[in-house]
Amino acid sequence: MKNKIYSTIVLFFIGINVFSQVSNWAVNENNFQYTMSFVAFVNIDGNELSSPNDKVAAFVNGECRGVTNLTYVASEDSYYAYLTVFSNENSEVLNFKIYDSEIDVIKEVAKTKTFEINEHYGNLFQAFSLASPSLSSSAEIIDFKFNNLTINDMSIIGSQISIDVNNDKNVTALNALFEISSGSKLFKGTENVESGNSSIDFSNPVQFQVLSEDQSVLKQWEVTINLSKGVATFYKKDAVCYQGGAIKILYTENQIEAVLIKEGNTYATQTIHNGEAVFSNLETGTYKVKVGGNVKEITINLKQ
Repeated sequence: MKNKIYSTIVLFFIGINVFSQVSNWAVNENNFQYTMSFVAFVNIDGNELSSPNDKVAAFVNGECRGVTNLTYVASEDSYYAYLTVFSNENSEVLNFKIYDSEIDVIKEVAKTKTFEINEHYGNLFQAFSLASPSLSSSAEIIDFKFNNLTINDMSIIGSQISIDVNNDKNVTALNALFEISSGSKLFKGTENVESGNSSIDFSNPVQFQVLSEDQSVLKQWEVTINLSKGVATFYKKDAVCYQGGAIKILYTENQIEAVLIKEGNTYATQTIHNGEAVFSNLETGTYKVKVGGNVKEITINLKQ
């Protein structure tokens, strides 16, 4: 019984201490000449705060320089901090604290910001993040494919995604299935696209953008579907002890580049001439041959 009473008293005084700290989050605006501002979203332990009683504050060497409650924005169905920070000079280092009213806890934010006169950071689409712990700044597309569509090949080079499919496929209303960086979001324009829940015309290259979990990075991506341009037939000859192997491609169109890939890297290229291209003197191993949107995996063995 005594332990229960003791615990209750301790929690009571902790609550008083937190309340006292938050009540001291105030700034005398008349003492300062300059301002900068933020539109921020607030996150603790992976959860966005969503109460008008939650607060954020900015500090310089422990002195409060700005404080605000969260404001609900109906168009986004989310809460944001519209924070104005005050100073008399550039380059002061700002530290931030978050007050979570639901659990009555103050959290320190690891991220800092340098004061810049009249500068503004964040908007409703790409807000400034105030989070404890910090969120990821990665904005990558890791994999991209489609529901009910067979892909011959897919490559990601930089922010360009190239996908090869057979030329008899309808690509005007595809349901994209993709994997992106943890916590990030994919947009077409400003419309959020969810994996497995879309209908997008890929007749021409499609521009996407990925917004990182902390909303600090908005990376542009382009996805292109290449329909096969002709019919390819592939032949191979295995290597022998005195001579390398060969891969022969017969193709219905000329002046198309054939690419030989090994271990993810371009091994050689040939241009289709008189309906064919030949890669000769090949060492043993598995190759991927790409020509006009057609893809074939071929293994050259050592023939005994």
